[in-house]
Amino acid sequence: MKVYQAVANAFVKEGASTVFGLMGDGNMSWAAAMSKLPGVRLIDVRDEGAALSMAEGYARATGNVGVCNVTHGPGITRMTTSLVAAVKARVPLVVYTSRTHFHNEWINQSLNQDRLVTATGAGYIEVMTPAFAEDAVRKAFYEAKVQKRPVVLAYPMNVQDANIDSDGDDYVPSSALFKGQQRIKPAAEQLAQAVKIIAAAKKPVVVVGDGAVQSGAVEAAAKLAERIGALTATSLVAKGVLSGDFHAGISGMFSTRAVMELFEEADCVIAVGASLNPHTLEGGLLYPKARIIHINTEPTALMGNDRLADCYVQGDALATLQAIENELSQVFVFKDNFRTPTVKKILLDADRDAAEYEIEAGTVDPREASRMIDERLPSDVGIAIGVGHSFAFPVMIMKKPRVLHEFVNGFGCIGQTLPTAIGMAVALGKPFALIEGDGGAMQNIQELDTASRLGLKLLFIVLNDEGLGAEYHKLKASGFEAHLASVRSPDFGAVARGFGCRGRVARTLAEVATGIDEFLAGDGPMVLDVRISRNVVNITYRRMLYGEDA
Repeated sequence: MKVYQAVANAFVKEGASTVFGLMGDGNMSWAAAMSKLPGVRLIDVRDEGAALSMAEGYARATGNVGVCNVTHGPGITRMTTSLVAAVKARVPLVVYTSRTHFHNEWINQSLNQDRLVTATGAGYIEVMTPAFAEDAVRKAFYEAKVQKRPVVLAYPMNVQDANIDSDGDDYVPSSALFKGQQRIKPAAEQLAQAVKIIAAAKKPVVVVGDGAVQSGAVEAAAKLAERIGALTATSLVAKGVLSGDFHAGISGMFSTRAVMELFEEADCVIAVGASLNPHTLEGGLLYPKARIIHINTEPTALMGNDRLADCYVQGDALATLQAIENELSQVFVFKDNFRTPTVKKILLDADRDAAEYEIEAGTVDPREASRMIDERLPSDVGIAIGVGHSFAFPVMIMKKPRVLHEFVNGFGCIGQTLPTAIGMAVALGKPFALIEGDGGAMQNIQELDTASRLGLKLLFIVLNDEGLGAEYHKLKASGFEAHLASVRSPDFGAVARGFGCRGRVARTLAEVATGIDEFLAGDGPMVLDVRISRNVVNITYRRMLYGEDA
């Protein structure tokens, strides 16, 4: 058996059933071997960085390790931005690749890959001998899961073509190394302190983060909030997992003024699996009167204000909440506390932005467009939202609970949303939507071809202000020529049709509604080019650039 055959077999035993990639001479033998194994789906894409982003989206949607394959040299260099983005998002991925033959540095695709990859924060494993070929696969998947980051697994050309004494049957997958894994339970002293603070609280807030989602603790957090009469909130990455009359939305820079004023009254914050970074604490300005209970699996963690919580509880989110509930159920009855009719009324319209702007002819208010999108798309349609000036509108306005609600902003780079959403749509196998600005839409536009070939029911909503919106408003606020960030856009509907997708331009709210209805009624991918007013400044930019509040 060849090394590439044994490695392909090992990937399948690790659970790799969907692989995104772009073929080159360095990975074609492995891809050919994978294609012959039962249950494996190889998805051809148009760019190596997009392949990794699709694997990232697939991993986010399934909770499994995402897998992609690229060739060595230029295949690696083209995916570096996506590697950094996946590292920042803490997504477990394994990338199969190759390397030029040892001692053949004169080959023009030769590259010091380990230094490039490790500079992104990803792991790198290079297989020097055939004897290590299968063990390296197990090591890569184990490290990806434990370290929650991408791991690039490289087999030099002469190694992958070598013979190996293996039939593949004896391969032990990395899952065997996780047997006996246990949830961290909180220490009795910290648990007692947390219960004491909670029992004394009059205006508590429960903040849920991604750690609570990963632990399966969202329902337990909601139950605790109901028992103690708390408002609920989430970090940005956990948006959409909670709802209800007393859900305040996102904690931090995406909170409206009305919500921030409620947070200023809080006397207790229970952060469950949330890092409480500067974004979640709005630079440390939120919750000025509150005693903070921080539940996290790390041994210790400073908050975004460079302080420790008043009560830091090291423990798994679900195990800790179950222990708190057990203690409270013996001595603590349900209380209304923060859950009053007045607070309910405040939260009902808390997302309304009263600022008025002149809306240019042929464009729509991005706030109203975001509200229309939220209302029109059913809850079973998941959504991914990119980064830039326009992304704050759907982030703050779209409230409907969804089957999946993801943000592609770990590295703050535009252009990652389309391929990541394709991976999510492949994983879910149901209608999916994404929102990106026009600048970001141009950066991986070639992957509309991938969506078309796959026949995905994917709605690509471009919030199009015909420019680089973030830079436009920053230039304007700094007294520079804002038009430097104005860039004429193509008709994205026509571009979509050229790739075999459906597409249309929307210049009114009625046309936005019609476009969404057309997507839902039809099949295959569709691009909705929504022309938005450039005059409307989102709330977070008004705070940062002009010192205004809302």
